[in-house]
Amino acid sequence: MASKRSEHTLVPTNGRGWPFGPQDTTPLAWWRTVPSYAFRDAEHVLLLATLKRMSVLHGGSDFASAQEGEAAAAIGVAFSLMPITEMTLKVDIAMTALLRCALERNAAAALVLTQVLSLTNLGHGLATDLAASWFAHGLRHSTDPEKFSKAETTLLATSRGRNRKGNIA
Repeated sequence: MASKRSEHTLVPTNGRGWPFGPQDTTPLAWWRTVPSYAFRDAEHVLLLATLKRMSVLHGGSDFASAQEGEAAAAIGVAFSLMPITEMTLKVDIAMTALLRCALERNAAAALVLTQVLSLTNLGHGLATDLAASWFAHGLRHSTDPEKFSKAETTLLATSRGRNRKGNIA
């Protein structure tokens, strides 16, 4: 069965436990649809090629540095876009740059990705599970797992607060 591809509508077709895989959407939407464990070398190469071809008008040097894999720049750009209220090309490029850093085993980038996923309406009901996959990924690659796991309390509180306000992740 073929999948429908659009920026806002995803139709799962892979028949596995997680309904979305890299083949179900474009690389720029992977940050909001694909869990950490679904990425292989082929997806990483495609992600890098996609970022290399993209540019953001008036994005500035931080945006360019983020796209090149500088984690501090990617984190700064991601935070500058918060709160994300609409999925735009600029948001997708910025978050894909952050995803790149997380995939390159930067625990801080994975933690920020976790937070953004927890606080953003992704248009599907799997945000909490998706965020959990990136938290686990960051924890695995952290140089200080004890300190990293302390962030879990903050993330859970943020997510619970969001859910109480009716913005279910």
